[in-house]
Amino acid sequence: MGQYFDTIYYCSECKRVVKSLEDLLFIEEFSHKGFCTESCIEDFYLPLIRYFEVLENKLRLKHNLINEFLGHEVSESVFEDIISKPDEVYKKSNELNESFYSFIKNYGEKSIVVIASIYNFEPSFIFLTLQTSSAQLINEFRYDENVTLWYLQSTQNINQTSHEDVMGQGEVMSSEDTDADLLFMQHLESKKSKILAEILMNRKDDDISFEDYTDYDFCFQETLDLPDEVFEYKDNEGDIIFFYLKSFNSGLNLSSSYTYIIIAIKQKNDQDQVNVYPVLAVPTTDMELCQEFRKGIRLTGALKN
Repeated sequence: MGQYFDTIYYCSECKRVVKSLEDLLFIEEFSHKGFCTESCIEDFYLPLIRYFEVLENKLRLKHNLINEFLGHEVSESVFEDIISKPDEVYKKSNELNESFYSFIKNYGEKSIVVIASIYNFEPSFIFLTLQTSSAQLINEFRYDENVTLWYLQSTQNINQTSHEDVMGQGEVMSSEDTDADLLFMQHLESKKSKILAEILMNRKDDDISFEDYTDYDFCFQETLDLPDEVFEYKDNEGDIIFFYLKSFNSGLNLSSSYTYIIIAIKQKNDQDQVNVYPVLAVPTTDMELCQEFRKGIRLTGALKN
C-alpha cells in the first residue's frame, strides 16, 4: 500500500525533486513555493520584476514624471536604512495569501520606495526600487493595509532577542549553539509553512479568513494557560507536536462561536529540560477542522511554554 512512494518536495521553478523540505529555499511567509537554488528564485520572479517596472512607467506617465531623475541606483547603506527603519510600510495581499510590501523612506525632498516580499520579518526578494519627489507617486504605493507598527515592533523584538541570546548573562554563545538555534528556527518556520499550507488548502470557504486571524490574537495566552484540550502527537517527520484547543463565544465583529487552536513543537535544551514552542495559531468555526487536531494522546492541564 504505497510502499514505494515517499513524501516528495520539489522546486517550484525547475521542478527538481529534493530529499526534504529543508533543501528548499523560501522567500515568502506562509508560502508553499520553495526553490532549490537562488538562480531558480530569480528565474521564477523575473516576470514580476518586469511587471513592477512597467507599473512604475505607467504611474510616472500618469503623473507627468517620465523624465524625473533623482540619482542612480540606491546604495547598499541607504537600502539597509530603508529596510531597517522605514517611515511607512504597507501590505497588499491577494486571495492566495501572497503579499507584497511597500517600504517608504523620506530623505528631505526625495522619497524612496522599495517593493519586496518578506520572510522572517525581513525583505527576502526585491521587486522594485524607485526614487521620486512626487507625493502623488508615493501615494500610489500606500496600500490599504498599513503595517508600519507591526513591522517595526517585530524587527525590534527579533533584534532584541538575538542580542539577548548572544550575550546571555555576560557570556558569549559558541558558534555551535548559534548554529543549532538557527537550524531549529529554520525548522520551526518550515513546519509553520507546511501546516499553514495544509490548513489553507482544506479550510472551508465560509471559515474565518486568514486575513482576519490577527483579530483573534487576544485568545492566544488564554488558550495556552487554560486550554480545554491538549493533544500530543508524533508527526511523520518524527517531531512531537502539541495541539491546544479552546472554545470561545463572542459577539461584535468576531464569529459568535469558534475554537482557537495553537500548534506547538517540543524540544529538549542542553539541560534536558523540555520546552514547548508555539508554531502557529488558528481560529476556526469549522468543527471538522478542529477534529483534525484531536489526535494522538490526550493530555490534561497546560504545559510549560
